[in-house]
Amino acid sequence: MRQISCAGARRVIMTALGSLAWSAAFGAGNAADPHACRDIADPAARLACFDRAVDSPPATKSSPPPAPRAPVATAPPPADSAPVVPLAAPAAPPLNAEQQFGLPEHTVTVKEVETGRRAADLKRLEAHVVGITVAPDQRLVFTLDDGQVWRQNASEGELLAKQGDAVTISRGLLGSFWLQLPSGRGCKVSRLH
Repeated sequence: MRQISCAGARRVIMTALGSLAWSAAFGAGNAADPHACRDIADPAARLACFDRAVDSPPATKSSPPPAPRAPVATAPPPADSAPVVPLAAPAAPPLNAEQQFGLPEHTVTVKEVETGRRAADLKRLEAHVVGITVAPDQRLVFTLDDGQVWRQNASEGELLAKQGDAVTISRGLLGSFWLQLPSGRGCKVSRLH
């Protein structure tokens, strides 16, 4: 026969008592009442009791049905009235300095996009060239129809670019941008404004 120390016997008894208290608290259909967990002596059983109480849906008390309401007469809207537009939900407040502290910039950006405080990043932009100028260092400067101005990062030979061209500017690696022309030629660019 195996011998059990006093501490071991006490642990077995406390576990058994905790299990009994747990089954008493939850066996009677009181699964959503966390107050029943307070009296359980065994920490593991008490924690399990609280976990189950929090995870279960709250117990609903039966309440009398609401009194029937008298119908309200409403006049139809005039034919020339504007449609009713529901109000938009208020935007979530921006992350404050404490909430941002220690977070990587990408995580802050994702949280701001989720709350509607920042627009999602575009992968590409399509526009038309309304002006092309040559900078003193022989790099081309493109003015687009949306007002953006982009400069070629390095003079890379003839691009065959002309006013009115439809261009696509795409995100590249490490924060770079690539301007693609209809001729099939392109170059790395940086936005000036």
